[in-house]
Amino acid sequence: MNAEVLRQLRRGWYATVTANPTVVAAIKAGGVLSCVAALKLHKVWIPPMDTATHVRGTEDSHRRSSGFCRRYGRPPAATSAVDDVVTALQHAVRCLDHEGVVVVLDSILDRRLMNRAEVITALADCPREIRNLLDKCEWAESGTETMVRIRLRARNIKVSSQVTIDGVGRVDFLVGKRLIIEVDGMKYHANRAQFERDRERDRKAVELGYLVVRLTYNQVVYQWEQVEESILTLIRRREHLADPAEPSTVSQTPHWADEIE
Repeated sequence: MNAEVLRQLRRGWYATVTANPTVVAAIKAGGVLSCVAALKLHKVWIPPMDTATHVRGTEDSHRRSSGFCRRYGRPPAATSAVDDVVTALQHAVRCLDHEGVVVVLDSILDRRLMNRAEVITALADCPREIRNLLDKCEWAESGTETMVRIRLRARNIKVSSQVTIDGVGRVDFLVGKRLIIEVDGMKYHANRAQFERDRERDRKAVELGYLVVRLTYNQVVYQWEQVEESILTLIRRREHLADPAEPSTVSQTPHWADEIE
């Protein structure tokens, strides 16, 4: 073994100089990378949360410390520095709130990392309230879409997801007959062409009589209270119920998304 190439992290575990620092930290802590940290490496959409390294300990380290992520039921032996998607999910459901669990499940299903039957099996040891969260999943393409859907439905607002509208295309959400809600991703502003295409779609939607609300990542994640009140105001005024073909009293489409500089 070449000591210049590998360094020992703990007994039986070694790392190259290019090893992922987060994975190295997990091994040094006495476990392996798991939970939301491992899911993130597997390209699963993770809700914003603390920046702590989420570690699953070995059986011995679990007995010595309470600082490790845990799952419902007996954990499998740690054989890899990074847990697979199934094992990471089983630990993540104890670190996330219910909304976060649905966000993660939506992402896993959308990316085809697991199918519905596999998720059911993976969550078999979880309490019923967690297992039932799978019924709230709709294979959303982004976590912010999942957040908006869950929060509006929690307000008893009927929201249809991924609706195709003639002359416009597929929209993220349709509330009532004419209120379109679009949710932009975190990297949205990096893509000028996408920005232009979406604004053209918005123009066509307004021309057809729809009311368009476009939300940014920051508005969904950090400013939801204000955004929700704006949406509820439109609904209280029954703006969403008018037929798009009928003349509207709304003179301007609300665009709450930031403009590209």
